[in-house]
Amino acid sequence: MNMKKITILYYNTNNKSRDTVLNAAIPIDINVTFTHSFQELYETIVSLDEIDIVFIDYEGEEELLKIISAIHKYDEDLVIYVLSSILDDDEQIKIYSSGATEYLNIPINCHVLQARLKNMAGLRDSRRLLYSKTNVLQEEVDKAVSIIKERELESLLLLGRASEYKDRDTGSHILRVGRYSALIMEKLGGSQEDQELMLYSAPLHDVGKIGIPDSILNKESKLTDEEYVIMKTHTIKGYEILSGTKSKYLDAGAIIALSHHERYDGTGYPKGLKASEIPLYGRIVAIADVFDALMSERVYKNSWTLEQTMDYIKTQAGIHFDPKLTNIFLDNIDEALNIIKTLPPKL
Repeated sequence: MNMKKITILYYNTNNKSRDTVLNAAIPIDINVTFTHSFQELYETIVSLDEIDIVFIDYEGEEELLKIISAIHKYDEDLVIYVLSSILDDDEQIKIYSSGATEYLNIPINCHVLQARLKNMAGLRDSRRLLYSKTNVLQEEVDKAVSIIKERELESLLLLGRASEYKDRDTGSHILRVGRYSALIMEKLGGSQEDQELMLYSAPLHDVGKIGIPDSILNKESKLTDEEYVIMKTHTIKGYEILSGTKSKYLDAGAIIALSHHERYDGTGYPKGLKASEIPLYGRIVAIADVFDALMSERVYKNSWTLEQTMDYIKTQAGIHFDPKLTNIFLDNIDEALNIIKTLPPKL
């Protein structure tokens, strides 16, 4: 095996073994850097690109343990050799327990040390090669996962578009609802993963409309009682379409599809859930969906002004909407308006 050049950082206060270490290292092309204080030792570890082995030639167990512990916390992969002539068995156990790799008793035989260093150089080469292969493999795995995720998100977008294909007035409605929902989740304190889940799952809220007749979906006049009953089934149809998969986005989308028309006071559909009985995802999307619907023009209505929309949403806190989520959304209305600017309604 071709040995890669390694570097020893030698910390000593008495120079007892300095010549032995140099005589063992130089013939086999190993660098040796000397330090004589702990501050200098630490600064050298930080400043050098790579240290392979630390030799500590130090008499005094208590200080020695502190030095080893500090080095080990900085870089737990460093090989630490302790050189000493005064440590008994119990003290050596403490040294190993603190993170030392090996204990060498002074005086050291130069040839024995050189053989140890040759083996160490070979082991470090093998370790570097393993790390390199591991990193390459991890990069390939990350790339594959990224491609799979990208394709899944594209599929989710297409599924969301399918839900509005028959509804000629929705435009970019599903995308805006996803953005508003992610915004509310962010301001609620949700993790980046939670925000992403809302961004890609909320647009699936109306996927069940695929199963609603065009005559009802695009009717310009008020729906009859019978037609409204059929329209309300889009929540159940959406849940049936999206549930039963291993995708976290589809799973969340199924929950949203089923619950986004529930009302905080329990008068919503399809189950008449009340307050915290309604899943958080559904409570969030309820606000996002209604806000965007009111701000958009439809075949059966003109768009509302921002003032009209905000006034309505305020009056519905505790009735239709979760009061806490309502306040969060209204407090961040400027960011919601920026979403509209980015994704304006299209007729």
